[in-house]
Amino acid sequence: MNVNLVRFCYNLCMVPILFMVGSVFVWSKEPLLWAVSVGIGGVFCCLLYKGRRKEDFFERNYKYIVVIFLAVTFAYQMAKAGELRFVPSFDLDAIYGGALEWLQTGTFAGYYDYFDWFPNNLGGLSVLYLFLKAGSVFTSDYFFIAAFGNEILLILTYLFISLSARKLWGSFCGVIALIMAGCMAPLLFMTDAFYTDSLSVLFPVLLFYLSLKTEDAKGRGLLGWCLLSGAVAAVGALVKSTVIIMAAAVFVSFVIRKKWKRAVTYFVCVSAVCLAVSFLFHQYFYTCHLDPALAEVKNTPYGHWVMMGLKGDGRYNPEDYEFTRSFSEPAKRNQAIKEEIQSRISQRGIKGMTELYSQKLYGCFGDGTLGLSDFLDDSPEKKSVLHEFILYEGKQYGLYHTLCCMLLYGFFLLGTAFVWTNAIKRETDEKACMGEEMYRAKRRCAGSAFALPTALCGLIIFLMNWEVSPRYITNYVPILLLLAAGGCKELVCLTQERGWDKKGLAVMEKHGKEIKIFAMAVSFRVAVYLLSVCMMAIFGDFSEGITFSDFLEAWKRWDSAHYINIAENGYGGAIENGEHIFLVFYPLYPWLMRTLTLFFEDIRLCGILISVMSYAGGTVFFYRITKTEFGEKTAENAILLLSLFPFGFFFGAIATESLFFLLAAAFFYYLRNHRWGMTALLGFLACLTKVQGLLLAFSVLVELLYAEKGISLIRNKKWGEFFKRVIWPGCICALMLGGFWIYLLINYLVEGDFLKFMFYQKNHWGQGLSPMWETVGYVKDYAIGGWYTSTGMSLWVPELLLFIVYLAVIAYGIYRKIRPMYLSYLIFFFMLTYSCSWLLSAGRYTLSALPFFMLTGEAVKRREKWKISVMVVSAMAMMLYMTGYYSWKQIM
Repeated sequence: MNVNLVRFCYNLCMVPILFMVGSVFVWSKEPLLWAVSVGIGGVFCCLLYKGRRKEDFFERNYKYIVVIFLAVTFAYQMAKAGELRFVPSFDLDAIYGGALEWLQTGTFAGYYDYFDWFPNNLGGLSVLYLFLKAGSVFTSDYFFIAAFGNEILLILTYLFISLSARKLWGSFCGVIALIMAGCMAPLLFMTDAFYTDSLSVLFPVLLFYLSLKTEDAKGRGLLGWCLLSGAVAAVGALVKSTVIIMAAAVFVSFVIRKKWKRAVTYFVCVSAVCLAVSFLFHQYFYTCHLDPALAEVKNTPYGHWVMMGLKGDGRYNPEDYEFTRSFSEPAKRNQAIKEEIQSRISQRGIKGMTELYSQKLYGCFGDGTLGLSDFLDDSPEKKSVLHEFILYEGKQYGLYHTLCCMLLYGFFLLGTAFVWTNAIKRETDEKACMGEEMYRAKRRCAGSAFALPTALCGLIIFLMNWEVSPRYITNYVPILLLLAAGGCKELVCLTQERGWDKKGLAVMEKHGKEIKIFAMAVSFRVAVYLLSVCMMAIFGDFSEGITFSDFLEAWKRWDSAHYINIAENGYGGAIENGEHIFLVFYPLYPWLMRTLTLFFEDIRLCGILISVMSYAGGTVFFYRITKTEFGEKTAENAILLLSLFPFGFFFGAIATESLFFLLAAAFFYYLRNHRWGMTALLGFLACLTKVQGLLLAFSVLVELLYAEKGISLIRNKKWGEFFKRVIWPGCICALMLGGFWIYLLINYLVEGDFLKFMFYQKNHWGQGLSPMWETVGYVKDYAIGGWYTSTGMSLWVPELLLFIVYLAVIAYGIYRKIRPMYLSYLIFFFMLTYSCSWLLSAGRYTLSALPFFMLTGEAVKRREKWKISVMVVSAMAMMLYMTGYYSWKQIM
């Protein structure tokens, strides 16, 4: 076998496959969904990586695993078949109703007209007739018989998916392929949809499995396997013509490996059997049932579907059917269709055709549900909860569609990885990793598997020139699953060859704690979001069901709408009553939201994603700085207290808290390590996020004087050292104030006044600076005088309690001699917060007071018996205030 030629052919296959995957990515406009799909692919790869050392176990128990899987799947699918039962209509009614009439009367005269128009469905008619003929001995429930026969084909499909993967890559990979097949929800619900898409699903994968058996056969054995392949290809092509693509792909795989004897034998046997079966099949029908003369006039030519695929987005349209049937002479009809095809192509041009091909591939490959609802929504006999998910009009169809697409796209990526890993040059690494003998076996396997991407490429090219329907890829889903299983195997092998697994373990060993914290932070936010959905269900009115948009809207409260307004319209367009009152909001967060809309359509989702990722990243830096000052236990406590803080739910809202938390935590981390350039950059960004960013400058000053002995250098008149260790780093860090200057410049560009935000802050928002005692005075009066009111308990009581806690924490910080840069920041932060002329958000602001949580974490560590009580009370308060936030109470 010429390894270079095989590799070159794999590279050729990459072109249409990448075009297909790229088209689906572009037209789906769901980068987040694709990101999850990458994660799904990673899960399967990790599963295969973890189980690779237990190949012997899976080899010994393979039969039992497969039998159990098939038995459970069969029972589940048959149970759901009864639940999803419907009355067939249109094309499905033609082949089912025709088969039933044929069984009962000896012919299908009531459907002659349909099969004169669409003789391509005679194969499906015949298969269902055979099912009904065999099943009528046991029952007269013909729908059940048809579904049962279809289920047998689906179960055999699962079996041959697994057997093929096992023969290529081992027993465990065969099990992985089964798991992948079990994850494809449309296959689980396809039992009742016994149309040609489902009836033909077995044949491509069975053809591939037979090609693997052909690989090692000789003499009569080779001839026997080739003839059997011909029979399978012939029957499959009668049911669905695209089955023949798989046979052609197998032939090509023999040719490129220069297995001339097998290629010739396979081609001759398959061609001869297909031609003979097709001739006899059509001879029978046009002799015993249909009128050949009438059928010739009415027969819908293949060019019709090519023509229909060139109009609009390539989907079904009745106008082209009217056009095709307007001709009574086949020759004129065919010529007119040919001319119409040429006309449509010339009108579009190269650019238009490329865009159309891309759009058509998305239409065929972009729907993870495989268009199954086209059948299941045809007059269901009874409604069930499952219908709410899998039917187009179902309330939860969007969720079902998203989940199906995630899996399908994940399998696309794994399949692409399989082709890519076989296309790149890897001999040196592989031989060193596996040895000569295993390397040869692997390359032989790569040659045998080449039929898989070839078949997928053939289907892609075919569907680019055909009518669009997501159902048309159904019978090649098993081939895609085999490619995905192979992709997992190849990626695991490549990881071992390149030593990526060892490098990954080294990274995990070095940064395992931080990775765990990041993952747990994301998981915690997801848990809070799930809790919010429960709150929505309890306190909201969602009789039509809770949609994802409803969920996003629930987190758009108070200032969130203003940030969205700025992100969508800019400061110049964000106007209320003719005034730019939203200049009081800092720009970095809405700018990031606007940037993310390049990838996500919903700007609310962009805000949520920024908040979640910023919070998770911030916990990592916060853990590092707290661990440096107080140790690991305190760091863990601090993160828990921060996350369970009564107002900690704001970290998941469309607000600046998470972003500033990330920037401030990272700022302190780099300041603590005296990396002045990063300190300046992060300070710059923090000053673009919140006014509290300016307070970070005081921390820089204090750190320079404390850690670099600035005062001592002045006293000793060491001016050179003073300049080098204090002045120069200070000048670098002073650049951080540029973030605030940009904010002032925005004010000038919009209103012509650098300080216009102060005008709006005072005259519209009623906010400014006042002596701390005045602020604390009115907070105390409102809290004591109205604690029993909604506003009192939502707003003033928490602010009064926080004031007391702040004083205690600052005192504790002085007692514990916390590093001055943290203590100074906490004191200035406290003073700024309680110097607001109208303090409404002290609880939310506190989320940015990082030393506050560092010190409380240390206090809890030293009083371990308080820990559980503090955490429980804090968590309960967070749930209480999150409920109030959702209910539009004065929690902002």
